[in-house]
Amino acid sequence: MRGRIMIAAAMTMVLGLSACGDDQKPALTQRTLTFTERETDNFSFADNAPKTKIGDEGPERLTNGDAFTFSGDLLDESDKDRGELDTSCAVTRPGGFDTSHLHCTGTATVPGGTLTLARGGRVFGGADPRGAVLGGTGAYAGATGDFTEGEENAGRTPYTFHLWLPER
Repeated sequence: MRGRIMIAAAMTMVLGLSACGDDQKPALTQRTLTFTERETDNFSFADNAPKTKIGDEGPERLTNGDAFTFSGDLLDESDKDRGELDTSCAVTRPGGFDTSHLHCTGTATVPGGTLTLARGGRVFGGADPRGAVLGGTGAYAGATGDFTEGEENAGRTPYTFHLWLPER
């Protein structure tokens, strides 16, 4: 009986240690994607009380709970349509368009799958044009990383996505 207990204890220890895995770090591959967003007329603004005036440049003042949705086309370096960027933002700290704080989430539909994105703070007037890549689908399943938004010029905004992808 004692022998069986020792064998069972040894097997339990071996199985337990094997379940812990090894000391290898997960293998990740770095990948960079670049696109230019072309603005579209797909924009909406939900004005939470107190209501604001809408001027030529958009809302004069934003308050908590105001929300935006917008989408744009993603173009490659040859101006070929390669995907879409769909975004929704909620105002979390009131102010003018450039001074208010927002929480934005988005989906970039790109060749091979999608990327799930997030950005917060002074999104429209801040000095930090970076956001987080929270995940993805298809070729980008398990993705993590960040993205950078460049300066808008004539309705076009460059985006660079820095991704870390699990090796398969």
